[in-house]
Amino acid sequence: MAPYWISLLLAVGFMLLAQRPLNSVAATSRSAISARDGRDYSRWGVVASALVFIILTGFRYGVGQDYFYTYVPYFYRVRSGLGFQEMEFGYYALNYLVARFSDNPLPVFLVCSVAFFALTYAAIMRESSHPVFSVFLLFGMSYLFIYMNAMRQMLAVSILLFSLRYIEERNPVKFAVCVAIASTFHSSSLVFIAAYYFPRLKISPCICLVLVLGFLLLKVPIASFVNSIIAKTQYAGYIGSIFDTGESGNVVIALNVVVLLFSAIVPKLYGGAYSERYRILLWCQLVATSIAILSGLIPLSQRLRWVFSLPSVILLPLAIDSISNIKLKFLIQLVIVVLYIVYIAITIGMWNGNNVVPYHSILMKGSL
Repeated sequence: MAPYWISLLLAVGFMLLAQRPLNSVAATSRSAISARDGRDYSRWGVVASALVFIILTGFRYGVGQDYFYTYVPYFYRVRSGLGFQEMEFGYYALNYLVARFSDNPLPVFLVCSVAFFALTYAAIMRESSHPVFSVFLLFGMSYLFIYMNAMRQMLAVSILLFSLRYIEERNPVKFAVCVAIASTFHSSSLVFIAAYYFPRLKISPCICLVLVLGFLLLKVPIASFVNSIIAKTQYAGYIGSIFDTGESGNVVIALNVVVLLFSAIVPKLYGGAYSERYRILLWCQLVATSIAILSGLIPLSQRLRWVFSLPSVILLPLAIDSISNIKLKFLIQLVIVVLYIVYIAITIGMWNGNNVVPYHSILMKGSL
């Protein structure tokens, strides 16, 4: 776990060093990035922070459940001319282009890492009220580790995260283009089209609580209904397969429920109204939480949850930012940081979630 903890410290450290004073007059469009928290961040610091994670993930070797199970074999199949092999066109095209210039799949991993973190950091710097905290949550909420396993889908999810700006701008063409591009890497991205209507949907703490309780109480019949639909599609083979384990991630469910209810209730406690941006993010978390509750009952449901879950790294800082008491705000942030560090130490360090421990780098292993 040492490489991961070191990377976390470096990534967060660079973001802290990149901070400039509020309303800094020294900032220029070329040297700094203006964030939603009112600060200007030195461009070099933000880039350096992202590079830490890019190097960690882009030059990994054998790290992640699907590394040798899916990604490396697929590259060599494409290189040998076997065609799509049940992969979406975008990911196939990336492998095809790399295979034309190299017999090593390393560039595929590197390009995906650059794209994932560039898009995610761009969204964080534009949307988050606390970019440093959001960068920490990329690690603490386990998205960094999920990415190293489900690289292809998480790349698609980062495109969807970036597309949130076009929902706010009510630009359906650009939003549709983003969803279409994301779907060329993972077809599950298409369900994110629903997010375009989130700003117009009413949401409140009561709605969130009722829906959560409803899914908890009725999850078996709901899952049965969904599975009956799946049984009539091309994904019917997953029902009863090794992917249909019947196990539910109770910790994941609890974390999603807590983040949802905290984010729904806190702004209201301090007399605030949900902004359009906040409603989008809160609806994403509500959908992700509802799907998490069904985990174990619907095969690969977590894959669908990831489509809506990444915006939580922006939602939670916004929720905390609505707290007017500075001391209380700091205390809550500290508690959240400690809890997520413990969460990663257990789920990744002890249980080896996503099969990312121990860490190995291609720089120390040579060519594949």
